[in-house]
Amino acid sequence: MIATCPHCGNPVPVNGPQRRPICRSCQKVVEITAETWHDILREYLESYRGLEPGSGSDSTIMGGTTLKCTSVKLPPPDPACPKCETNWDLAGVKDGTDGAIVCQQCGYTSPTYPPPDWLKAGVPAAAQVFFGERDRTGAVEEAAATVAAATPIALACPQCGGGLLVTAQSERTLPCKYCKVDVFLPDAVWLKLHPAKEAKFWLVRFS
Repeated sequence: MIATCPHCGNPVPVNGPQRRPICRSCQKVVEITAETWHDILREYLESYRGLEPGSGSDSTIMGGTTLKCTSVKLPPPDPACPKCETNWDLAGVKDGTDGAIVCQQCGYTSPTYPPPDWLKAGVPAAAQVFFGERDRTGAVEEAAATVAAATPIALACPQCGGGLLVTAQSERTLPCKYCKVDVFLPDAVWLKLHPAKEAKFWLVRFS
């Protein structure tokens, strides 16, 4: 799923049932209501039983936040481990399991957990989430990424040549302390401090 950031217009990968993912481009929260999540999963469930394995649909949800979703009814066998391509044993994971599944071939781990209460309340058939980031972890992950990218970057003011020290906490536009001109950070510098995030596959099992 990809959300369009209402603040800056850039794409925001939503890699799990999250209500407040963070835009890597502008560092602002993107709000996705519980009701929107309910509508997405209910719409899919309505057509689920009539779908052939391997088929699905693309949809765009317009509103306060624009969302683009691709939903697929997975055919057997289970999805493959991204590291060694051995198929997972999802059937062996009981509903309600909260932890990680482990690839029996290479040891790679991936999260699995029960749907959060707010999701279950609107979609009772939702039984288990696989491979998805947890709700409200976006801020934690972004903070970790910020720490990892916290090494300051030095560059010269394009107006006066004065030295600028830029950190992950810096705004995209910052004033030069020498000539007072506002300097807009180039993409290469900004992305070094705030790495782009990829959209990833995740799934919900229904009872």
